[in-house]
Amino acid sequence: MTNLKSSKGLLIVFIAMFVVILVSSKLLSGVRWDLTENGLYTLSDGTKKIIKSLDKPVNLTLYFSDKASSQLPALRTYAQRVEELLQEYVGLSDGKLSFEKVDPVPFSEAEDEASLAGLQGVPAGSRGDEIYFGLRVQNEDGAEEVIPFMQPDKEAFLEYELTRLISSLSKTALPKVGIYSGVEINGGFDYMTRQTRPAWSIVEYMQEGFELEWIEDNATEIPEVDVLLLVAPQNLSDSLLFAIDQFVLKGGRTLVFLDPYSEALAGQSGIPSVQRSDLNKLLPGWGLQLREDVIVTDFANSMVVGLGQNRNPVRHIGLLGMDPSTASSGEDIVLFGLESMNWSSAGILDSLEDRQTEVNVLLSSSEQSMPQKAELLTNLQDPQDLLNDFEPTGERYALAVRVSGKAKTAFPEGVTVQKQILSDSDEPNAEGDSLDAEEVQKTETVSETLLPEISEGEALNLMIVADSDLLTDRLWIQVQNFFGQQIATPWADNGSFLVNALENFSGHPELIQIRSQGRFNRPFDKVEDIRMAAEERFLEQQELLEEELQATESKLMDLERLRGEGDGALFTDEQAQELESFQVEKLKIRKQLRDVQHQLD
Repeated sequence: MTNLKSSKGLLIVFIAMFVVILVSSKLLSGVRWDLTENGLYTLSDGTKKIIKSLDKPVNLTLYFSDKASSQLPALRTYAQRVEELLQEYVGLSDGKLSFEKVDPVPFSEAEDEASLAGLQGVPAGSRGDEIYFGLRVQNEDGAEEVIPFMQPDKEAFLEYELTRLISSLSKTALPKVGIYSGVEINGGFDYMTRQTRPAWSIVEYMQEGFELEWIEDNATEIPEVDVLLLVAPQNLSDSLLFAIDQFVLKGGRTLVFLDPYSEALAGQSGIPSVQRSDLNKLLPGWGLQLREDVIVTDFANSMVVGLGQNRNPVRHIGLLGMDPSTASSGEDIVLFGLESMNWSSAGILDSLEDRQTEVNVLLSSSEQSMPQKAELLTNLQDPQDLLNDFEPTGERYALAVRVSGKAKTAFPEGVTVQKQILSDSDEPNAEGDSLDAEEVQKTETVSETLLPEISEGEALNLMIVADSDLLTDRLWIQVQNFFGQQIATPWADNGSFLVNALENFSGHPELIQIRSQGRFNRPFDKVEDIRMAAEERFLEQQELLEEELQATESKLMDLERLRGEGDGALFTDEQAQELESFQVEKLKIRKQLRDVQHQLD
């Protein structure tokens, strides 16, 4: 009897559990809980808003070599993470997103399709097969974007990159960029050569993804644009400055390239003089100042340039080749995918102590830097001259910053502008007859005061860069004539930096605020403790070697300076021997450092 009751009780429990599971599967089918430490499977609010408001359908095709990657568990784990993330996007899109996963096995049509789409195959399979792990994003109009290969080390930017691609292909119109330029970025006429100047290559780069609207010198308002781009502004009228002021205070996204010594402006004038680009009336209100008539010189980031035939290449500490990953914290999304940027006569941006705004440094010089007078560049024949008085300060100087927060208008009383208006003439003609208004009109100049619509902005969104020359062709792109066609080949990432910034600014406001997700890689804490203990044993040795390396590089720099002070272009025999000795020593120390670093890794 007891056994019978027990059996009935168990049966009731099983039936109840079955009912609970059945009901839960129906009611909670779309509910998910993310219990990971960094919310790895939780999309940001910005992404959710964007995906729920897509304009046009978008198709997502994930190409992943499932079979060929059977011996690569880490890559397979990351691929699963990407697939689950894409599935979550689809679930939020209200039918606007479709998803397909394809395994491009060797010699298949799927592999050909992946290759033609621009995906990158990596020879890493168990049998030497190429592994594909990329994403193809297409809209109904045939436009498409691809991520050639999903790199696990870029996981922190995964959500941003996916949301950006989907958002851009779902838009019904290109983002609009309003451009004011103090240099002839869109082409012009060279009065010395009597020839036209072509537009800078950066203009074509922007036209691929944006609608451009040009702003003239006499503008009194900023048109309806997604982003305002100012390139080397110089001597702007109060009416245009007032228009920029109001645009920024209203939260208008603005990207500014200033310059303490604009080589492009100097080239336009034809006179060797310091041509400064600044926004002196506006910068203080934004919590910044551009150091006057000063450029930053940087030995660690300096480039080597040629001086012509029979001359040794020399180091130019005013011409910088910079790796954004070492010149920044690496956390800003506009630096995503950038490997090198070239700067020329860059300025220094200082944050004011009494500012209301929040200023975050985006890019900075190395500690082997020193401010120098911009006028040194006006008649510079030998870049070695910049080393004569060069003494690194040990300070890093801000070259590019983001500005956010609150700010007040620079024109609390407004501005007075002069306007030309047409008025009818009532004066009689020579025969005493009055002329019709349509026959004679005269121009009158009248004054008008423009008052600010907004006196204080709550949410500024600015990026300021202290070099406009980095947009010139010579610093990042090579243009060649190929059978009558102009072929442009970038050799640095200056153009990508600008496009990244415009994409970041012109996206949904939510896109700008998308956070970088946490790393999915979960470390073994005990193993990490052992590694850290071993690391401590090598740190002291590494510090000593780095000090020796710094001393050796300092001696090399002294030699460079000595040669610059001499009257010859070549080293003396004694200097050459000393240089060779220091170079051998430097290589030896670097090898020892690599060995130590290998132990640390």
